[in-house]
Amino acid sequence: MKINKTDIDTLNAQIEMIVEQDDYQAKFDSEVKKYRQKAQLKGFRKGKTPLSVVKKMYGQQVLAEAVNEQLQKGLFDYIDTNNINILGDPIPSEGQEMVDFDPMSLSDYTFKFDLGLAPEFDLVGASESDSYQQYKIGVTDSMIDDEMENARKRFGSQKEIEDNIEEKDIVTISAFELDDAGKRKKDGHESSFSLMVDMTEDEVKKDLLSKKNGDKIEFDIYTIEKDRDEKYVKKYLLKIEDDTDKEVGSKFEGFIDDVKRAVPAELDQDFFDKYLGKDKATTEQEARDVVKSDLSDYFANQAKSLMYREILEALTEKNEFSLPEDFLKRWLMFSSEKNTAENVEKDFEGFKKNLSWTLIKGKLAKEHDVKVEPDEIKANIEKQIYGYLGQYGMGGEYADQMVAKMMQDRNQVNKVYEEILADKVFAEVEKKINIDYKEITVDEFKDIVAELNKKVEAPAV
Repeated sequence: MKINKTDIDTLNAQIEMIVEQDDYQAKFDSEVKKYRQKAQLKGFRKGKTPLSVVKKMYGQQVLAEAVNEQLQKGLFDYIDTNNINILGDPIPSEGQEMVDFDPMSLSDYTFKFDLGLAPEFDLVGASESDSYQQYKIGVTDSMIDDEMENARKRFGSQKEIEDNIEEKDIVTISAFELDDAGKRKKDGHESSFSLMVDMTEDEVKKDLLSKKNGDKIEFDIYTIEKDRDEKYVKKYLLKIEDDTDKEVGSKFEGFIDDVKRAVPAELDQDFFDKYLGKDKATTEQEARDVVKSDLSDYFANQAKSLMYREILEALTEKNEFSLPEDFLKRWLMFSSEKNTAENVEKDFEGFKKNLSWTLIKGKLAKEHDVKVEPDEIKANIEKQIYGYLGQYGMGGEYADQMVAKMMQDRNQVNKVYEEILADKVFAEVEKKINIDYKEITVDEFKDIVAELNKKVEAPAV
């Protein structure tokens, strides 16, 4: 096999490969003989079909596979051996001619591939002279009060209510579609659903608060709950399947079938064990101390995540380098039939930013000798699966099967790999940089996160 690499510029190269007959002849002959042994054609005994007939029938496919096997192996061996740092995958050159695989006349075959090369750059922004801010969020008594109150509701019970409805109640309504005259529509839509009173539209809420179990109420089904779109209403209130085109009017009357009110759990040992874990607390004060510690850990992790996010943004801005954009756009379209020139162009800036971060992260990982082992990926996936299924009391063999399935999913494994690698890289960067700590309230922290989200989501100008 002959291979020749031509550098077009610092970011683009072309590889010409000549797969010679000697490279694939043995494989081709071997596969043709296998087909001959299996072939059973009219007029010939099994295994005795002439090779010329077998080649005419199966030879083109066998030849293409034999040549392609040598081509792929030779291409990637060459890239690995010569330490060529590519972006994406090699793609056929635009000038590549169609190859005629003629099994009756074997020859040498020439292929040309375009490569996008990773840029060389000196990393800045992650040294001892670089400073980043990390917030420290104080946990107040009111925050602990809110957490305890929410937990008491969550682990409490519900009681049936017959008298006046309150804002925190949950009502179940049987609903019937009305016609333009306000009468129950013949063959109209019927449904039953539950609502939290304080999530209903203001006029509906006002009406509900004047009612009791068994009373009648009229409403617009599409606005009965705040901030709900038509898709949500049809699926969860009207119970209409997604693939159904049924049109339903907006006017409905309903009857309140049931009213339930949450009764907070008592501050006793049973509650403490369910909420915090067995024997974590035996008194209200001990429970408050555990909650304060948990909240402090939570906000510390949130603050660290925010700092990591700002480090990512800063490193991406400070380390500007060129990328083989034309190649990458072609590669994106080549790698998926779903990608069109239009959507590739539309999403390209975001793709470039993610790719730039991937290159920066890779350079940091190399500098700090960060590696991700297969066992770490599996442990991470197990944690996700067992944690998720544990909420529903599931696990065991079913969880093991899900883990095994995810470990076979290349996209899932790559996703987890990148997440673990990023966490390890950030941890190494954190050891090196200067950190300026600043104490703020939880509301101030939420405002900072919201502003950062707006900045990230804002369209480029």
